[in-house]
Amino acid sequence: DGNKIVIDPGVHFLQTHTIEDLNGVGAVLYTHQHSDHYDERIAIALLAQGVAIYANQSTAALIKSEHVTTVHDGDIFTAGGFEVIARELPHCLLPNGSEGPQNTGYVVNGAFFHPGDGKEIAGLKVTNLALPISGPDISMYDAYAFAKQVEAKVVIPIHYQAIPADPHVFAEYITKPGDPGFEVRVLADGESTEL
Repeated sequence: DGNKIVIDPGVHFLQTHTIEDLNGVGAVLYTHQHSDHYDERIAIALLAQGVAIYANQSTAALIKSEHVTTVHDGDIFTAGGFEVIARELPHCLLPNGSEGPQNTGYVVNGAFFHPGDGKEIAGLKVTNLALPISGPDISMYDAYAFAKQVEAKVVIPIHYQAIPADPHVFAEYITKPGDPGFEVRVLADGESTEL
């Protein structure tokens, strides 16, 4: 219906886009506070435009605005015309083995899950998954296991800029030796797909 939301516009967003490219966005959802997911300049500009912002407690505390809605695990809310369910899941471990920050994924319209930097969640089944394929302790093996855990039918590789990985290699790799049970859709920057 022409509604748009954005999840995690961070520093990488500004490498190829401008804040003005977010004009017309109804809401922004932040999964966690790392700079590749959250950029203060973008958040401030969006708040000035009156865009609704949703974030977990630790990320909302960074934004420091009464206009940010803090979400908790299991919260159901409407953001930019979409029904969203917040789901807490652990951030992948950091390079030194320590736990990452609070990480909140979002189920959008009951059909699409963006897990932030998470790689496992119990009790969630979803048809479409934004799938982190690289990270401090996210491997292609982990990505494949996560897609199988949630019983995804379509996965869109994400999170392969900060720690470079090739989503095409992932797509090719997981189809050997046979059908993994899900489709991998590699999207170019700005490309869309229908789910």
